[in-house]
Amino acid sequence: MVFRGIVLKLWLAIILLLVFILIALGLGLFQVVEKFYYSQITSNLVNQGQEIVRLYSSDKESFLINNQAEDLARILNVHLIISDYNGVIQLCDEMPHMAPGTIINESELANIVNGNIITKRGFHHDFDTQMLTIGFPIQQDSQVDEVLLLYTPVAPFSANFNSLKQLIYWTLLGSVVLASIMAFFLSRSLSRPLIKMNKVALGLANGDFSQRVTVNSSDEIGALGASLNYLSEELRKSITDLSNEKEKIERILSGMSDGVISFNKVGKIIHYNPRAKELLDNCTDIQVNNIIQDCRHLTQLSDFYNTILLTKEPMQSNLTVGRRNLVVKLSPLEDQSTGNLTGVIAVLYDITKEHRLEEMRKEFVANVSHELRTPISLIQGYAEALNDDMADSVEQQREFIKTISDESKHLNRMVEDLLELSRLQSNATSIIKETVDIYELASNIRHRFKKELTENSTDFQIDIGSQATVVWADSFRLEQILINLLINSLRYSQGGLVNLSTKATQNGIELIFRDNGQGIAEDDLPYIFERFYRVEKSRNRENGGTGLGLAIVKNLVEAHGGTISAHSKQGEGVSFIMHFPRK
Repeated sequence: MVFRGIVLKLWLAIILLLVFILIALGLGLFQVVEKFYYSQITSNLVNQGQEIVRLYSSDKESFLINNQAEDLARILNVHLIISDYNGVIQLCDEMPHMAPGTIINESELANIVNGNIITKRGFHHDFDTQMLTIGFPIQQDSQVDEVLLLYTPVAPFSANFNSLKQLIYWTLLGSVVLASIMAFFLSRSLSRPLIKMNKVALGLANGDFSQRVTVNSSDEIGALGASLNYLSEELRKSITDLSNEKEKIERILSGMSDGVISFNKVGKIIHYNPRAKELLDNCTDIQVNNIIQDCRHLTQLSDFYNTILLTKEPMQSNLTVGRRNLVVKLSPLEDQSTGNLTGVIAVLYDITKEHRLEEMRKEFVANVSHELRTPISLIQGYAEALNDDMADSVEQQREFIKTISDESKHLNRMVEDLLELSRLQSNATSIIKETVDIYELASNIRHRFKKELTENSTDFQIDIGSQATVVWADSFRLEQILINLLINSLRYSQGGLVNLSTKATQNGIELIFRDNGQGIAEDDLPYIFERFYRVEKSRNRENGGTGLGLAIVKNLVEAHGGTISAHSKQGEGVSFIMHFPRK
C-alpha cells in the first residue's frame, strides 16, 4: 500500500508538471500564433493598402471615375475610406453611417498625417464591432494631403483563429492523455524495483535472507538493488554466525554444572541457564525481565548488586536455598568500547556436597575419636583396676577381663573394616567370580543369624525370581555384602521384616534388600555410603555402628562391576537395589 501511494504520487507529480508546462506552453503558443496570425494579415493589408495609395496617387481622376474604391473594397473584403488631413471623407465604399463629406473620428489621424502607417485592432463605434484599422498617409509633393483608411472586421479572423486554438487545445489535451499513460507506466516501472526492495527489506526484518532484488539496469535504482542484495547476503552471514555463536553459548550454559544469571543496569533478569533455576529450587520468580528484588531467593543479593553498580568491583556471597548451600560470585559487565557498566552477571556454585563433606569430616574426627577413646579408656581403666587388685572377687576379675577382651575385639573389628575398605578402594582385593545360588547363600545367612533375628523379633524373607536364581559373583564377598546389609537392618529395624528378592534384567541380575525400619531421611540418603557416616547422630555405641558397613558394601558391589542405590522414606524403611552384570 505504501508503494502504491508512491506510484500515485509520482504519477500525479509528472502529470501536474506536464499540465503546468503544457498550459504555459499553450498560453505562450496562443499568444505567438495570434500575434503571428494578425501580423500576417496586417502585413498583407499594409502591402495592399500601399498599392492602393500608389494607384490613387498616380491617377486620382481615373480612380474616382472608375469607382475603383468599391471594387477594391469588395476584392479585399475591407471598408475603404479616403479623407483629407482634417478627417473629412473624400471617397469611400458603401457603408452605413459614412459618406463623402462626413467627418471621421479617428484618434490616430494626426499620427497618420505625420507620415506614419498605423494599425489598430479593437472595438469601433461606427461599425459597432471589433475592427482592424490600418491608416496610410497619401503624399502629394512631399506633403500629406489625404489619408487612406482600411477597415476589416476581426470576427472572420477570430473564427479562423479560434479553430486554430481548438486544434492546439485538443492537441495539448491529447498530449496530456498520452503523457499520462506514459507517466503511469513510467512510474510503475520506476516503483516496481522499489516495491521489490521493500519486500526484501521487510523479509530482512522478519529474518528471511533468501529474497533478492532482480537488477536489470545500471542506474541509481539498479545500484541500490545491488547494494540491498549485498546487504542481505552480509546480514545472512552475520546473523548465521551470531546464531551459531548464540547456540554454542546456549549449549555451554545449558551444559554447565554452575548456574548463570545476568542482570541489566536496572536489575532485570536478561538471561539465565536451566541450572541456575534448578539451584534456586525452580523458583517461579526466575523469569526474564523480573527484577532482582522481586525474586525471593535473589533478594539476599540485592545489596551486593547495588554495591557492584557503584564500585564496579566483583563480589562474592553465600546463599542458602532450602537444603542447598550456594556460593554466588557477582561480576560487573562493561561495554568494551565505552567502558560503561551494562549489567551484572552472577555465577552460582553448589557447595552443598562440599559443605556436607566438611561436616562429615568433622563428624568423622569426632566419631573416630569417640570410637577409639571409649574402648581404649575402658581397656586402660579395667587393666589398671586389675593391676591394682581392685576386683573384689574372681567373678569381678573375669568381668573386667571380659570387658577388656570385648573392647579389644571392637577395636580390632574397626581396624579390620578400615583395612578392608582401604584394600577395596585401592583395587587390592581379588574378586573370584563363580555361579552362586542366591537362595542357598541367603538361607545360610538366615540360619547363622537366627539368634539375632529372634532377639530382634525380625523375620528374614527370601523371594527368588524364577529367572534370577543365580548370580555371577564372588561367593564370600556376596555373603559379606548381605551380612552387612542384614546387620544394618537389624540395628535400625527392631521388630520388623527384612526381605531379599531377585529380578532378572536385560543386562544381569538385580538383588533388592529391603526392610520396614525407621528409614533414612532424604537429607542423609546421598551420604550413607560415605565412610564413618552415621544416620544416628548420637554417639551411643548401642544405637549404631562405626559407619563403615555400607561403604564396604558399595565398594564390594562396584568391585563386581555392578551398581548399588538406596531408596527410602522416613518411617517406611529402606531398599538397597544392587545390580550385578551377567557372566
